[in-house]
Amino acid sequence: MNNMNNLRRYIIAAVSCLSALSAATVCPAADTAGVYTIEDCYKLVHDNYPLVRRYELLDLTEEFTLKNAYMNYFPQISLQGSASWQTDVLEFPFDLSPYGITMPTFSKDQYAAVIELSQVLWDGGMIAANRANIRAKADVDMAEQEISMYSLKEKVNDLYFGILYLDQQIRQVDIMLEDLDREYARVEGCIANGVANLSDLDLIEVERISQGQSRDNLASMLDAYLRVLSMMTGVNIGSSDRLVMPFPEDMDMNVALEALVSAEIRRPELQLYKAQELEVDTQLDYWTAGGLPRLSLFIRGGYGRPGLNMMDNSFQPFAVGGIRLVWNISQLYSLGYGKKIVRYSKDQIQSVRETFLFNTNLQVQEQVAEIRRCFRTVEDDEKIVALREKIRKSTEAGVENGTRNASDLVTEINKENAARKQLIMHRIEMMKAMYGLKTIKNS
Repeated sequence: MNNMNNLRRYIIAAVSCLSALSAATVCPAADTAGVYTIEDCYKLVHDNYPLVRRYELLDLTEEFTLKNAYMNYFPQISLQGSASWQTDVLEFPFDLSPYGITMPTFSKDQYAAVIELSQVLWDGGMIAANRANIRAKADVDMAEQEISMYSLKEKVNDLYFGILYLDQQIRQVDIMLEDLDREYARVEGCIANGVANLSDLDLIEVERISQGQSRDNLASMLDAYLRVLSMMTGVNIGSSDRLVMPFPEDMDMNVALEALVSAEIRRPELQLYKAQELEVDTQLDYWTAGGLPRLSLFIRGGYGRPGLNMMDNSFQPFAVGGIRLVWNISQLYSLGYGKKIVRYSKDQIQSVRETFLFNTNLQVQEQVAEIRRCFRTVEDDEKIVALREKIRKSTEAGVENGTRNASDLVTEINKENAARKQLIMHRIEMMKAMYGLKTIKNS
């Protein structure tokens, strides 16, 4: 039952991965020689997954947004036009015609078309602050993208260790089939000696057929897992032999565990919090720059009525050039509040970071406890397997001397096989738990 529950969990993981890839049209690359570690699979999935396209899009967005902000350093051109009518115009209060002087009259309708060219000399650091803010926002987007990609590691873990688990189960079935073949030949010899009968052979044959069916089912599931992992990585893995067992059998697992526990937490969420703090700092720089004076050169030319000479009521060209100082002092009023907003925002980010680290450390402790439980379970399984092997050998001797029958032997073979399968499952669970700890800490 435990084996079936474990297989069911792996099947659910495989279905989840298939669902995530259902919208993708990525085909596995041609089969190449070599083997893959689980770290290789992490990288292949990271490079092949459709969401990776967003990295390029984020880079392009940042590039063109920065270029757009830099354009403010270039001369700025503006064009204005106006046509107006007013109720009153300039009039002289007395008549000078008796003296031979004719005073001009002014039209109530006025027109102007103006083009202005300006060049910033000093903007208080507004453009630089804006560009820094753009970079900071891009870093935040990149960090969020990395978090989304990081979640794929759990799917890779489920598939990778699911494949190793199914492969080891198939190997164990093959060993049992070899045992059954050997026992079949042994029983045939016992029949010739008169200490067994044909029904004993039938019993062993039934068990051989049953184990063959089990092997076919496991092989079918293994093939499905390999196809899903091939889709995610973009390479045709093809066989479980091309996947490397993460921990060699002679490795001291306690030493490996201690190394994982002492490793630093390097989760992408920490980079996100750092990027968010930098973004908040750039906002304060932007607000500070908004309260400083701006200095620029300008030249304005136009055509209209009246021109610069108000005494001339005809259409005429005109031009004005000079230096302009603009200082929006009112921006300084809100700067103090802006500093408080920045401080409170950074405090919030720090609070979220501390909460994340607290929860992550809790996960680490829970995972370490699970790994140590797996250690104890594997040790017990190894003892059980050794004892089951002794019992099975004793039953074999009993069949040969006629004190036990084939039914007893098949029962003991099944019990030994079940014990070995439990050992395999718990070993794979132990390795998966170790990599679960690596994933939690990103060590």
